[in-house]
Amino acid sequence: MTEDIRHPELEADRRADRRTYLYFGCFLFASFIVLSMSDQHDLRRAGAAYPDLPWLSQATSHLVVFALTPFITFMLSRYPLSAWRRSLPMHLAATVVFSAVHIVAMVALRKLLTPLVFGVPYDFGFADPSVWLYEFRKDLLTYALIAALFAMNRLAEQRGLEAKAAQAEASERHRLTLKSGGRTFFVDAGDIIRVRAASNYVEVVTPGRTYLARATLSELEKLLESAGGRHVRVHRSHIVDTNHIREIIPTGEGDVTLVLDTGEEVPGSRRYRDRYDART
Repeated sequence: MTEDIRHPELEADRRADRRTYLYFGCFLFASFIVLSMSDQHDLRRAGAAYPDLPWLSQATSHLVVFALTPFITFMLSRYPLSAWRRSLPMHLAATVVFSAVHIVAMVALRKLLTPLVFGVPYDFGFADPSVWLYEFRKDLLTYALIAALFAMNRLAEQRGLEAKAAQAEASERHRLTLKSGGRTFFVDAGDIIRVRAASNYVEVVTPGRTYLARATLSELEKLLESAGGRHVRVHRSHIVDTNHIREIIPTGEGDVTLVLDTGEEVPGSRRYRDRYDART
């Protein structure tokens, strides 16, 4: 019997897709209502014979788009946007397939339903290339928006998965997972002297090396707490290992300067005074 092995990353993508399908379905329904009402209003003002026709037209278009969405998620799985140089040509080709199927299926539904609902035939104008080009421009944008929506939600789910793995690594092995320069480093929590916020990054200082990792100070603070070290937040931009604090010098109004045994000076805010006072 073959064992069903579930890969965490694939499961994360599936979870993200299920959630995104719900959001996208709600968006499509809202789009269907708004566009149908707008087109109906315009036809009534123009005195058209069948002002309710947009409800059928928009319904067929939106339903086919939703039915074709799994094709886009398949393309994202096969050709992820992260490898865009290789994937972009394939996605451009896929937009042609997407548009062709969308147009043919949409028109087939309209030709079937329009006589039944309104008693008149439906003519799309297949012989006119400009009609195909008009629809393709819209479908190109639609494909891009759907692909971006699903890709962003997959990325968010993957980052959540990475955060859980980093939390487990800190709790079980007492080391931090740092991503720097496209590489992943595992750093023992006990080796970290201090951490400083640096724009969208954090600067993690150890005796032998300084890492510039893409993370927030709050994320690093949680990981260090899970690792069980003596690191505390001493300032909105600084975390230090209290084992390395050699001296605390008041600077006025409750703020201080923390002198480390490395000779470095770190500002200490009165807002966090109770944290480092309790550890020193």
